[in-house]
Amino acid sequence: MVKFALVRLVSPHGLGIAAGTAVGLALSALAITQALATASVFSGILDGLSLTALVLPLLILAAALLLRPAGTASRELVAHHVASRMKRRLRGRILDHETARGPFAPGTERIGSRHALLVDGVENLEPYVTRYLPQVLVTGLTAVVAVAILVAIDPVVGVVAGATALLVPFIPRLWDRALKGRGDEHWGAYSALHADVVDAMRGMETLKLLGAAGRRRDELDRASESLLTATLRQVRLSLVESGLTGFLLVAGPALVLTVGVTRVWAGALAPSALFAVTLIGFEVFRPFRDLSNHWHAGYLGVTAGSRILADVDARVETAPVPAPQTPSDASIAVELDRVTVRYPGAAHDALHDLTLRVPRGRLTAIVGPSGAGKSTVANTILGLLTPTTGTVALDRLADVPPVSLVSQDPVIFAGTLRENLTVVAPDSDDASLIDALEQAQAAELVERGLDAPVGDGGALLSGGQRQRVAIARALLRRSPVLLLDEASSALDARRERALLTTLRDAGGAVDARTLVVIAHRLTAIRDADLVVVVDGGQVVEKGGYDELLERRGTLWRLHTAQAEEVAA
Repeated sequence: MVKFALVRLVSPHGLGIAAGTAVGLALSALAITQALATASVFSGILDGLSLTALVLPLLILAAALLLRPAGTASRELVAHHVASRMKRRLRGRILDHETARGPFAPGTERIGSRHALLVDGVENLEPYVTRYLPQVLVTGLTAVVAVAILVAIDPVVGVVAGATALLVPFIPRLWDRALKGRGDEHWGAYSALHADVVDAMRGMETLKLLGAAGRRRDELDRASESLLTATLRQVRLSLVESGLTGFLLVAGPALVLTVGVTRVWAGALAPSALFAVTLIGFEVFRPFRDLSNHWHAGYLGVTAGSRILADVDARVETAPVPAPQTPSDASIAVELDRVTVRYPGAAHDALHDLTLRVPRGRLTAIVGPSGAGKSTVANTILGLLTPTTGTVALDRLADVPPVSLVSQDPVIFAGTLRENLTVVAPDSDDASLIDALEQAQAAELVERGLDAPVGDGGALLSGGQRQRVAIARALLRRSPVLLLDEASSALDARRERALLTTLRDAGGAVDARTLVVIAHRLTAIRDADLVVVVDGGQVVEKGGYDELLERRGTLWRLHTAQAEEVAA
C-alpha cells in the first residue's frame, strides 16, 4: 500500500528513486530472461536438441547469472545514496521547524519524543522510501510482463496467473485500518519509553539525591511492558496479514503449474512448454514477495513518517521580524523604546511600555524581584521574543553578532576544552583561546591544557568552571554586547565582582565591551555603572547602586531582604 501523503517527503529525491526503480526493473528483466533461457535449455534437452543448438540459450543464461549480482549491488548503492540524502534533508527540515518555533513555543511534547522522531523516526523511513516505493512500480510492471508472456504461451494459464496476482496486493489491505491503529499504538509506546529514558538519564543525579531512582526504575519497567504489549499486538495482527500473503505467494505458482499440467493433459499445451509456464509463473509472484518483505521492514517508518509530515507541515505562527535598528545616540549600545512583550499563549504582557537605554562600554545591571521580567528583557534584547509594540535597537559591527549570551546553566558539549571553545570560533589559535579563558578568570583550566576532556555535559568541571568556559566561549564571538543572565552565580561574591570588572574593562577605553548583567545576588553588582530595577514588566528605578539605596525604593527593599538573610 502506498501512503501518497508520504511521497511529498521524498519528492525532492525523485531522480534517485527513479534510478533505483530502473535498476529494479533491469533486475526483473534479467530474472525473466534467466527463466526463459532456463526453460529453453530444459525444453531443448527434452526435445533432443544437440548441444550446438543450445549454445545461445546457455550463453544468455550465463550472462543473466553474471549480471544479476552486479545489478543487485548497483541497487544497494543507489538505495544507500538516496537514503542518506533523504535522511539528511528530513532531519534538516525538522530542525529548521524547531528553530522557527523558537524556545517559547507552546506545547507539551517531551524532548525524548522529539529525539525519537528525529533519530529513529527518520531512520525507519529508509526501507519504505528506498525499497518499498521503487518495488511497487517494479512489481506492477514485472507482473504485467510476466503475465503477458504466459498469455502468449497459453491464454488460459495467463488469465489464471493474472487473476491470482491481483489478489496478492488487495486482500491484505483488509487489515490496513487495524494495522494503522496498531502502528500508532506501537510508536506511541516506543516514543514514550524513549522520553522516559532520556528524562531518567538527564535527571539521574537528582533521582539519586531524592531517593527516587527505584521508583523511576519501576516506571521504566512499566513503560517497557507497555511497549512489549503494543509490539506483540501489532505482531499478532501482522502475522495474520503475512500468513495470508505468504499463502497466496505459494498458492499462485502452484495454481499456475496445476493449470499448466491440466492444459498439457488436455493436449492444449506442449509438454516442453511446461518449463516456461512453471518458471515464468514464479516470476509473476516473486516481486510480490519482495514487496511484502519491504513493506514489513518499512512499516514502522510509515507510522513515523506520518508524524514527521504532520510536524514539518505544522504552521508556525511567527511575528514579523522588524528590520535591524541602531541606537539613535552613539553613546548607547542597547535601546528598548516603549517595548511591550507577551509570551506565546500567555494572557498578560510580560513587559509593558518598557524603555531601557544601556550605555556603551559600561557595566549595566538589571535587577528585580522574581518574576519581574528580567529574563524577558534579556530574551527581547537577544531577539528571541518579538515586541508587540515598541522598538529594539542594538550596537552593531560588521560580520559580528550584536549580542552574546551566557546563561546560568550553560550547555557544555562532550569533548575537550578546545572543542567547546572553537565551536563558535573554529579559526581561533591557541593564544586567542587562552586569552579568552584568562579574561573569564579560568586560568586553572589553562594549566590543564586545551585538549583536556570536560566530560559529558561538562561533568568533569565544577559549576563555576562550566560558567567561566561559557563566558570564554562567548568572548570569542567578539560581540559588542555581552549579556550575562546569572552567568556567574556559581562563583563567590568576591570573585564574581572581579570577573565582571575584568570583562567590562578588557577592551580598553577605545573598544570597551558593553556588559549587561542580570543578577539576583546584589553584592556582585555594587560596582555597576548603571543599575536598572525592573518590576511588573516595567523599569521602576535606575541609577547608581548607592544612589538607589538612598531612595529607599525597590532596590533598597531587595538589598535589605538579602542582608537580613545573610545575617540570619
